[in-house]
Amino acid sequence: MRLPSTPAWAIAAGCLLLGAAPALAAPAFVPVEGGKVAYETCGSGPKALVLLHDGILDSSAFDAAWPKLCARFKVVRYDRRGYGNSPAATALYDAVGDLAAVMKAAGIDHATVLGSSSGGGIAVDFALAHPEAVDGLVLVGAAVNGFKPTDHFTKRTMTLVGLLSQGRLADAVKDPYILTPGAEAQRAFVLADLTAHPSNFGASRMIKDGPEVMGRLDEIKVPTLIVTGEIDMPDVHAHAGALEALIPGARRIIMTGGGHFIYLERPDAFADVVGGFVEKAGDSRP
Repeated sequence: MRLPSTPAWAIAAGCLLLGAAPALAAPAFVPVEGGKVAYETCGSGPKALVLLHDGILDSSAFDAAWPKLCARFKVVRYDRRGYGNSPAATALYDAVGDLAAVMKAAGIDHATVLGSSSGGGIAVDFALAHPEAVDGLVLVGAAVNGFKPTDHFTKRTMTLVGLLSQGRLADAVKDPYILTPGAEAQRAFVLADLTAHPSNFGASRMIKDGPEVMGRLDEIKVPTLIVTGEIDMPDVHAHAGALEALIPGARRIIMTGGGHFIYLERPDAFADVVGGFVEKAGDSRP
């Protein structure tokens, strides 16, 4: 039986989080069906890593961890349609198809795919649709289609939606689950990015609804790392536990000192954890 799920845009608002740095300075663009998306690559290591941002910020959310990851791997990040430097979608589109197009343009046949929040849902959808292209999965506070949210999560989401609709960004980024209390520099960073990219709000509404995947997680056969910041929302921790139980061999860790976007508060530690995982992922590939 399919569980009721929260729309992707509402999950994105509910997971409103930290960090974002300035937009990509000079992005390359890859054509996708009905549009184009901005992407960036770095590094030349033997292993590849693709980064998918959450549903509110853009790919610059990975800026703090980017240099350390680039020193070890070939890394790709991109702005989903309507985020950052990517033009808004003019019709509903397939997010999995866009990811496949970006990997092809970057010359990557297979990679570890890292998805944050709603980006984690896209990563899971991609792994199910293209298992041959995925060496491993890193799911950071991931939101996968089919997980039923609690009333607490839904009410909090509606509160954030109300603040955003009123233009009260400074109040929205005070949400207690996104950053630790002393992370004022990162909070200011988030505010600046959201102010600079108002098109981010609501952009995820243009993604075509995918199938419910909670009942298919046992089909994922690649190594999977599930990462949660310690102060993240109770729903996110519960969801992470469910993913760990349902994905064969998945390993879950809770990182201290941060919330939903742990990679901005603790970028070096995050890059070390992810780097160690990527080094081993795909070693059994024929």
